[in-house]
Amino acid sequence: MTDVEPAVTTPAGPATGQRPASPPGGPHTTSPRRAGPGALRQLARPACYYFASRLVVLAVTLVATLVMPGLHAVHTLGTIFDGRWYVLIAHHGYPHRLYQEGAGSRWAFFPAFPLVIRGLAEVTRLPLAAAAVVAAFFLGLSAALSVWLAVREMLGPRLADRAVLLLVFFPTAYVFSLAYTEGLFLTAAALCLLALTRRAWLWAGLCASVAGLTRNAGVVVVLAVVVTTLPAAWRGRSLRPLVGAALAPLGLIAFMGYAWAMVGTPTAFLSAERFWFGQHFVWFVTPITSGVAALREGPFGPSFVPDALAAAALAFGFLGVWWLDRMAAEPGLLVDARRPSLPAAWWVYTVGSLLAAYSAYFSVSIARYTMAAFPLFAALAWRLRAHRVWPLALALGLVQGALFLDVLRAVHPVVDPLVP
Repeated sequence: MTDVEPAVTTPAGPATGQRPASPPGGPHTTSPRRAGPGALRQLARPACYYFASRLVVLAVTLVATLVMPGLHAVHTLGTIFDGRWYVLIAHHGYPHRLYQEGAGSRWAFFPAFPLVIRGLAEVTRLPLAAAAVVAAFFLGLSAALSVWLAVREMLGPRLADRAVLLLVFFPTAYVFSLAYTEGLFLTAAALCLLALTRRAWLWAGLCASVAGLTRNAGVVVVLAVVVTTLPAAWRGRSLRPLVGAALAPLGLIAFMGYAWAMVGTPTAFLSAERFWFGQHFVWFVTPITSGVAALREGPFGPSFVPDALAAAALAFGFLGVWWLDRMAAEPGLLVDARRPSLPAAWWVYTVGSLLAAYSAYFSVSIARYTMAAFPLFAALAWRLRAHRVWPLALALGLVQGALFLDVLRAVHPVVDPLVP
């Protein structure tokens, strides 16, 4: 696959000290959403990047089925780790009390993805595990396209292409092929930021509501809506932005109200976490302690891989925020020349997503959670020279394949996994 834009051969950002020539009338004077039918054709690029990354996952799955007798690929992808809980919720719903359900509790998981699984199974008559895999695949595709649209709206198609390429080949992006919520959450979050950029307050509120029904980090998306709509309502003396602000938390509030009615506490999703070895909020220290542990134990230590990934996610977050700040300050980079910098919603969402990721109790989850901060991939794409984007994506894809192979080994009765 090659980039069809001639501008892709011109490195972006400060790495070369040069910028592509601006069109007549100044840089980026036309919003990309008015580009016409070509905009739909441009969506083929992020879609192809996503499909290429899924070929990596498919190849690893085929190899695993050959070397691991008895591995049922579809059932495994649909029920491994968190997928088991989502399928269980899709099948039986939530219990009427908080209790230990075999090393965990259904109340720790939000209902949006189980609802998608159940709905797809009802329509297609697929088994729930298979429906979970199909749903995850297409939600991963929608996430790639949504991220592309959001980044394109703010930074143009070239950086949008590169951001999606780096996202879908990110080492933990194999979760787009598992029954996990990354695809649904990224879709809702990216479309919310896109709607906020276009001042589509109703759609922004609805997307934030879906994010709040998907995982607890949805509160970050709700905050992004609030910090945008309230000032807009004040400046414009309009009530319309307040509709978006009112809609944004409804998903989270609905789940909390349901939990309160069922088990007597609105924060059942937090209370349920104690069933996983007593996990609790750790004030963002897990990636730091993981980095120290990785250095202490060395590459042959039993938990080196997840610890090293957590430390790498921390470094990526700090560097990404720095790059994002420098990128936003570069004159003429934003599509809308009237904007002095990135909107506050982008900063709230990016920093909030990182804080949510770094607050994870287990190091194995941190790199995966960091994927939610998708503006960082745009910042990385801006920082890289053009000729280094594809080699980096290839290297990330190889790491993704290796990690996914180890994930599949987790269900094998003989070997222990490195990265659950």
